[in-house]
Amino acid sequence: MNKAQAIGIVAGVTVGLLGVAVGVALAREEGREAARKWLAQSGDLAQKGQQRAMELGQQARQVAATQAPKVQERLSTIISSASPQAADALNAALSRNTGLNGKTETVQP
Repeated sequence: MNKAQAIGIVAGVTVGLLGVAVGVALAREEGREAARKWLAQSGDLAQKGQQRAMELGQQARQVAATQAPKVQERLSTIISSASPQAADALNAALSRNTGLNGKTETVQP
């Protein structure tokens, strides 16, 4: 028997014994009651987590809505304050590499 087979057998026996232990625990009334409580708490936690995720998403949308105009304004300021030579160089590089339809286009300045 090689090492992989031994590991598989040990894992199978462990899972089997765990299944038997859970079965015995649930066969008792206290075990069933504990399982019911645990499942109820799990459902509550999932619901609370979903509500919190929705709240965080809403906050993120609000932050984006308030910050986007500021970012756009700052970019416009930076672009307008750039030297004409830099703007011309950027425009030349962009127009050489892309056209309106996305195809490469050669433009002579």
